[in-house]
Amino acid sequence: MRIKAILLVFALCPMLAAENLEKTQKKALEAEVKAMTAEAQSLERTGQLAEARVKYAESQALLEMNEVTEAIKHLDEEIQKRVKNALSSSRKLYESRKFKEAAAALDEAMKLQAFQPLLAYDLALCYHQLGEPSKALEYLGKAKTGVADPKQKQRLSQLVTFFTTGENGASVRDSDRVRIERVNRFSESVGVEAFLEDSGGGEDSLLVTEASLSSPVTQQSSATPEPLPASVTASAHPQLSAANRASLCDALAELKGSLVASPSTIFNLANCAETNGRAAEAVRLLEKYLEMSPAALDGADARSRIADLKSLLGLPGQRGVEIRRLYASIYGSLAERKYDRALIDLNQASVLAPEFALTKWKLGLLYEAMGDVERAKQNFIRYQQLVSEQGAKDEAALHLGTLEAKRTKYDEEVDEAEDIVADLFNRSMNLTFNGSEKRSAMRAKRARAKKKEQNKARNRTGGFAIPYAYAQQQLSRAGEHLQIALALFPLGAEANELMGLVFLQANDGRSAIRSFDVVATQNLPIPFYAEMRGHKQDQAVKCELSRDRVRLIFLSSYDKKGNPAPPAKPAGEDGLGDMVMDPSTPRQEGFDSLDISLPEIKKVETDKGLLKLKLSRQEVTLAPIYLPAFTPIEGPPARRFANNYTRLFVRYPGLEDSKLGSEGMTGGEKFRMGYNLANSGLDIAMSGFTAIGAIASVQDAINITRTIHAAMGSLSVSFATWERSVDDQQQLLAGKAFKSIPTQPVNLAFAQELK
Repeated sequence: MRIKAILLVFALCPMLAAENLEKTQKKALEAEVKAMTAEAQSLERTGQLAEARVKYAESQALLEMNEVTEAIKHLDEEIQKRVKNALSSSRKLYESRKFKEAAAALDEAMKLQAFQPLLAYDLALCYHQLGEPSKALEYLGKAKTGVADPKQKQRLSQLVTFFTTGENGASVRDSDRVRIERVNRFSESVGVEAFLEDSGGGEDSLLVTEASLSSPVTQQSSATPEPLPASVTASAHPQLSAANRASLCDALAELKGSLVASPSTIFNLANCAETNGRAAEAVRLLEKYLEMSPAALDGADARSRIADLKSLLGLPGQRGVEIRRLYASIYGSLAERKYDRALIDLNQASVLAPEFALTKWKLGLLYEAMGDVERAKQNFIRYQQLVSEQGAKDEAALHLGTLEAKRTKYDEEVDEAEDIVADLFNRSMNLTFNGSEKRSAMRAKRARAKKKEQNKARNRTGGFAIPYAYAQQQLSRAGEHLQIALALFPLGAEANELMGLVFLQANDGRSAIRSFDVVATQNLPIPFYAEMRGHKQDQAVKCELSRDRVRLIFLSSYDKKGNPAPPAKPAGEDGLGDMVMDPSTPRQEGFDSLDISLPEIKKVETDKGLLKLKLSRQEVTLAPIYLPAFTPIEGPPARRFANNYTRLFVRYPGLEDSKLGSEGMTGGEKFRMGYNLANSGLDIAMSGFTAIGAIASVQDAINITRTIHAAMGSLSVSFATWERSVDDQQQLLAGKAFKSIPTQPVNLAFAQELK
């Protein structure tokens, strides 16, 4: 009997030790939370509300305490009250034409980190009235980035056109308005809903036909192609059926007779001509655009494009014909964000005409944008050797002199963002075996949905709740690091992988696709995280979408109480299935995963806030992990949320028969009490986290320049020099962006809300 008692004591000792350890950890965390709370209260008393909120949210990451939750709620109410007061006072100043004073008040309100898109919009109006167009466009870009609703984005895009060209939509006829809106919608979805090929043909097509009939093509250069990066071997985008898409350029051509006085229409027609191999026509249209809008803010870019086109037209013979054809394809690929195809065509053009300096320049810029420092150097050096103008040599020297420093800074910022995002997903999927030693104590106080309606919905949402204020704050911090990284290398695969995940958390599927397009063109899979539902067991998974398969990498399984267990094989070095992948480094493939070939997938569809994959032998349900607010489970918000993920299956594996959920209300939903709950659950703008907190507009050269200059002030490079460098990148990557054609008179009234 005594022996049994001794054995029982030995058996209980480890349990008691573990319990004591957890209590000790908990007490240490509670003490740390109290210190952080005291600091937050001190900041609040001195009026530093945004800073106080940050400190409160950080404490929530350790232990979620009711008094801190209430403090954040009170602080949010006070912040919103102050922002609304600032808007009211700024509106009076604006309407009194005191634009400078109004801008100063709005700038001060921006520090409170609430209603950012609205404040940015009104700041854009103020700076427009003050005659500072660069600042006006910068803030308008922030406002556009901060809204997810397509109608709001389109209205802001039309205001961008007005700021750029002065064009007003007052003269648009009602009969043309519907067609213009269709063209504008296509302009926002080139490569997805629309393509650029038109029925006009190319200027050189007849010459090519005649040459091919008269004599065989001979190789005019002995140069061999430059080896491409291993990740750029073939297009990662599937060929989507033309039946499901439409030609933007054909739709635009139908309007040219009605909109002859529209600078934006003329500019867009020039884009179409250039992309479809009609270089001479593009030159004429761009010159007409400059005549119609001589003070256009992008006039310098238009003149630079004209110079490039004229140099292409100066290439003689059949080799010139072929290079112009390749350049037309390059412009189209860049517009559709198919950067791998653009890179392949540029290298072919380099082989055909190795002495044509423009190709080396564009290759240098494209490799630089991708973060491929060595290949960028090779092409910039060769460009310097080919050009005679000292100004051109100096411009290449600027890029050469900063490449290494930019690479170092890029890696630092990506590492910081990865740490933040990885920690959030580890917490949200309860992957305690991936985390710190404190994680067991954190898990004991992990936030849970408390409302009755939310408790009922637990089995219909993915993951484990973490404090929303903390998630919002951390996602914004990650976005700030990524903003710097993408300003340095806008086509960096690692930064775009993380940025796509952040945009999904902002519920901005369109922006996520823009980031993921960069990832796909470097032959990497498109990721998102979800909880996979099964009859026997739920599992946390990393979903990877590529052109030939769908892979579900198992990160953990859960028992009935939600306790996690690691997979049979490690899920990569980070336990998250390799959240960030380097396109130049071979990947270890020893995962515990479910690999699904595309023929096995019979259907992908949105089912409320979930995704359902109907396979040949089973059905898989995926609940995407959502961090910054309560996951919507009913009505249009739930379907809009899940549609962001369903569209990824269309875009990347090319599963065009995937079924999206209706994003409007059905008849029955209008009368359901649950609709209001679901609708408010997705209102990220009110929850404090929006895409504007993640990243500013990547097409705003001035703002990007400021970001780089602030981040890399240690380099003795002037602001003007950085601005020129950024302009070079933007001219290549965004110079062919289509303008939104105004459909209604511009409204410059101060806004109290964005509609």
